[in-house]
Amino acid sequence: MGRADRNRRVTRIPLKTSTAFGKATLVAVLLLVAGCDRGSAPLPSESLQIRINLLCTTCDDFLRCDASGVASETQSYRLYRLREKSFWAQIATIWDYLIQLVRRKTTDVRPLSIYENQGEVRRITSSVGKARVDAAAGLIQLPDSTIDMRNGEWRTPTGALQGQCRTMPRREGYAWVRAMLGRELPTGRAP
Repeated sequence: MGRADRNRRVTRIPLKTSTAFGKATLVAVLLLVAGCDRGSAPLPSESLQIRINLLCTTCDDFLRCDASGVASETQSYRLYRLREKSFWAQIATIWDYLIQLVRRKTTDVRPLSIYENQGEVRRITSSVGKARVDAAAGLIQLPDSTIDMRNGEWRTPTGALQGQCRTMPRREGYAWVRAMLGRELPTGRAP
């Protein structure tokens, strides 16, 4: 490589031209994406009795399911806790936010713990399950049952109605779990 090659002039594109080109490319890409089919839309949240935020990876959701035909005085029910996701699953959710321009997120899989309350006795039934939430169909599929998000119906795997579910406020759900473990809920005040 000679001295003339090293010292030759480099032609640069003016900043205004490259910025205009970038803007035109961005507009073209957005128009193409807008014309794509983004998949089925989730059911409107106003039509759901049970609402689960699919993009919240740090949220715990508590579902209390009461069996049909059991007297409410017995305090016998099942509590499903859709737990927060692992660290790497939370990182992967960044992609879920970005891809929303092209494809709606209508399904999610969350770690699941199942608890039972029978009178004064509370116990963990399972802490290794998974819950599959389908916002387009309005269903939460659990290892032992299915919950209809539209009306809260709790069904067996064969489809027989076994009871009714409702969401518990998070604070109430955390208090329930901590009481079962023999711990008090933090008050948020300094000692």
